[in-house]
Amino acid sequence: MIKIAVVEDEDKEAEKLTAALKRYETEDCGGGYSFDIIRFKEAGAFLTNYKPVYDVVFMDIMLPGIDGLEAARRLRAFDENVALIFLTSMAQFAINGYSVNALDYFVKPFDYYDLKLRLDRVIKRLNERVPSVRVPVGGGVRSFNANDIYYIESFGHKLIYHTVDGEIEARGVPIKELEKQLEKCWFARCGVSYLVNLRHCKQVRGDTVLVGDDWLKLTRGKKKEFVDRLAEFFKSGAL
Repeated sequence: MIKIAVVEDEDKEAEKLTAALKRYETEDCGGGYSFDIIRFKEAGAFLTNYKPVYDVVFMDIMLPGIDGLEAARRLRAFDENVALIFLTSMAQFAINGYSVNALDYFVKPFDYYDLKLRLDRVIKRLNERVPSVRVPVGGGVRSFNANDIYYIESFGHKLIYHTVDGEIEARGVPIKELEKQLEKCWFARCGVSYLVNLRHCKQVRGDTVLVGDDWLKLTRGKKKEFVDRLAEFFKSGAL
């Protein structure tokens, strides 16, 4: 799942961009990802109580109240990593976007195939930032974003990937090896059989942890290490 914010005050332009993103999702998204698109009509609403949960932000430059460039400067104080793309009817204003580390810009009205080429670039960047997990399923391999995994459950030689798209059963590497591979993506063991994505931890209660909609057992030998790792995750601001 790729989370996208569209900050655009003009309804017609916002609808056109959303339709183009949905078309790309259906026809051209080579990684097979789905988009979660949220639209904001002005920058103030977007920045209020902002949390770094977005992968991509499309920001109109000519916004009422706080303009797009100023909004981008404030955004970077909260989130240095989100892919920022400006929308403008005058390209000369977009040049200033490089001062806030903008990835790209579109001059309105934009062409879909121009958008597609730039989205390909965005997807490539996201793939480089967040590892894809390759899971052997049946006679083939399925690839998906590590952030879309809630947790991985181990039963002997079988693994069950609990993901945003449902459960996937697979045979693969031991869970200890997966733990090493996914450590940088903020995964941690809460027990012998569970490798948890800390991004999806909602609550720790006694000897259990709520991951997505499931309560998992926190074993005595793993509890302190897991809670310390979870505290490190929240402190990092990587939510």
